[in-house]
Amino acid sequence: MASKEAYQKKLEAQFNEWDAKLHELGAKAQKATADARISYENELESLKSKRAAARKTLEELGKRGDNAWEDMKDGMEKVWDEMSKAIENVAARFK
Repeated sequence: MASKEAYQKKLEAQFNEWDAKLHELGAKAQKATADARISYENELESLKSKRAAARKTLEELGKRGDNAWEDMKDGMEKVWDEMSKAIENVAARFK
């Protein structure tokens, strides 16, 4: 079982990857045609909202005691999976 600190570091690393991917997708959106750009920007805004929700959940995890954070772990994993899949789906449409 991972420690709370190790788990938080893993999630922070994932946030860094998501931020890089969102930046990359934003650059691709800027190069798209006007109609496509609007669609891409809407999808990116949705991703940014999901990312903000994931960040809030991570911050809540940080406030939990060393034992109580385990109660949140399943919920965190679900949020992470949803965010990862959403980024993958948007990235696939940008190709």
